[in-house]
Amino acid sequence: LHGFNRLGGNSVSETVVSGMIIGNYFADFCKGMDITLSTKIAEEELSKQENYIQELLSLDGDEKIYDIKDRMRIIMQEKVGIFRNGKDLADAVEELSELLEKSKKITVANKCQLLNPELEEAYKVPMMLKVALCVAKGARDRTESRGAHYREDYLKRDDKNWLNKTISYWENPNDLEPTLKYEELDIMKMEIPPAFRGYGRKGQIIENPLSQKRQDEVDKIKAEHKGNRYELQDKLMPYELQPEYKAKNERLGDKNE
Repeated sequence: LHGFNRLGGNSVSETVVSGMIIGNYFADFCKGMDITLSTKIAEEELSKQENYIQELLSLDGDEKIYDIKDRMRIIMQEKVGIFRNGKDLADAVEELSELLEKSKKITVANKCQLLNPELEEAYKVPMMLKVALCVAKGARDRTESRGAHYREDYLKRDDKNWLNKTISYWENPNDLEPTLKYEELDIMKMEIPPAFRGYGRKGQIIENPLSQKRQDEVDKIKAEHKGNRYELQDKLMPYELQPEYKAKNERLGDKNE
């Protein structure tokens, strides 16, 4: 699916299709399993959330959740936009962490649990702050430009050091910053290895030495291939898919293959 330069319209359709395919895999898995479903986990989580709501209603601090949310919006707009730099991103992480701490020191004036917008904000904003911190910290630590992540202080796309996925998570729910780790991408399994794609200025990429090696492999496979493009696909980048979804995509001229 789309990553750093994801396109909204494409992502929606890809999400729907991927969800349908994954759902079928899960259904097939369940058919072959003897499963006993327990409601214990759901009941425990429900109880946990009910207790959390009671904690929110019992808070007696000086901070206002609407002010915290508004400040978060301004920080993300001004310091974590498409054009970014290290100082602004560092400031954003620091300020967002402070806001997350302040979100524990609020007061919900209306104590009603039903139809209470203030309580809804008190419940949602800390989670929004955590998502914002994942974005800001990930951007701060990624010292390169890639897709819609444009670092004014690191203008080049760095495939040598940063061809990986950022994985952010909260080891402890009370932490004020997420933990980051990275999952390296395997160039040698790519059908189209990273390279200059014809847009932007040349020379703005720090190449990964494996890119050319993989491109040479791809070129050799294509040069030696004698079958149709479907067989070529399996040689370049085979993938698993249920038979009903692996029908051949037809193009103009396919009837003659």
